[in-house]
Amino acid sequence: MTGLLTTMSGMPRRGRLAAAAVALGLLGTGLASCGGHAVTAGSGPSSGSPASVHQPGRSSSGGAAPAGASQQGVRRFCAAPPGAALRAALRQSVSASLSSEVVPLGLSASGGTAYVSTWTPSFSGVAALNLGTGHLRPIQAYPDPATDQADGASAGHWLVWEQTHSLQSLDGFTVYAWDSATGRLRRIGHSLRGPGGTPWPSPWHAPVVSGNHAAWAQGYGPDGEVEVMLANLATGKVTVVRRGHTQPPFFDGSLLVWPESDQPGTQTTLHALSLATGRPAPLPAVLQAVHGTEFVVTDGTRTAYFNPGLTELYYSPAQDQRARMVLRLPAGVDFAELAIAPGSLAWATTKATYLASTRTGAYTRVTPQYGDATASGQGLVISDPPADKAAHPILPMQVLRPAGLSWRPCRQQ
Repeated sequence: MTGLLTTMSGMPRRGRLAAAAVALGLLGTGLASCGGHAVTAGSGPSSGSPASVHQPGRSSSGGAAPAGASQQGVRRFCAAPPGAALRAALRQSVSASLSSEVVPLGLSASGGTAYVSTWTPSFSGVAALNLGTGHLRPIQAYPDPATDQADGASAGHWLVWEQTHSLQSLDGFTVYAWDSATGRLRRIGHSLRGPGGTPWPSPWHAPVVSGNHAAWAQGYGPDGEVEVMLANLATGKVTVVRRGHTQPPFFDGSLLVWPESDQPGTQTTLHALSLATGRPAPLPAVLQAVHGTEFVVTDGTRTAYFNPGLTELYYSPAQDQRARMVLRLPAGVDFAELAIAPGSLAWATTKATYLASTRTGAYTRVTPQYGDATASGQGLVISDPPADKAAHPILPMQVLRPAGLSWRPCRQQ
């Protein structure tokens, strides 16, 4: 997925929410035209057939556990009203997000600082926002605030982001890493250009970060050829670990994992590299069954992913257990984003954003319409959709600590 003419699920955060603003301004009816039937607060998964939104050449299998397989934890997710603590947290928007456009990239190791991409009267660029005082610490200003935007991730004391330079295409970008302990900013990568000087198409996804490593995918040739890049943030060394028909990578504990197909249009399977040895490594059982999707999240223990049709959510509480389908959307609604945080999962659909407890399986709606969830080791940042059409819309932002929330248990089937 490349450029700004893709579906919202293929855009960086600012691009997706700006598209939502355009939809609001042009249609006047929210995002109903994007997703069909609404998923209302308190509604459970449909018992009907999932929407048939399949990518060419991909199977509709979600990789559920075979009959008789041992499973622990929740069997199905169920809709539930938000508890008092969650309702209170959703009412407390970060003040800076109510006056200027603020797009979250992640949280600091302590959880007291949000890393953001922002456009204010005095500064536009990537910055660290103190959630207690509201103080904005600039990290890097945008050379051209009218076109530059960023999407990234944080882990430990590292912040890594891709900065794009056009509103017509997301294929031209620069990759930066910032050490919050020393304040050092480093340019660690960039998109590659073809013979005519135009950047090769790249599958858009924010870089991923784990410990002292970061990884991303970038186009390097015609016919959808993509290379997976791995950076050692401590040394600055950047390596090409795989070339072919690959998709954006993710970290799973000590593994770097990426989807790959043998040729264009065929179903992807996952492949892994050991960070310790630099060699191919076997996948844990939970990932061996994942095919045809790039929407996979894991914290090294829990794993969740969507089926290729973007209509079913699969979840496993352990690496040695295959995931089971825990939620199916009603016809006309698709999943668009997935994030994992302590004790919780968050996902966006073409209608709204939801938060679930992975301890009980209960879930609830946390945005009025299509929004955004940014996960970090210390919590979750929720961004509401824009209320009006604007070049830099207001996106009210709330910081959640989901591990401390109380949830009703689901009745397991």
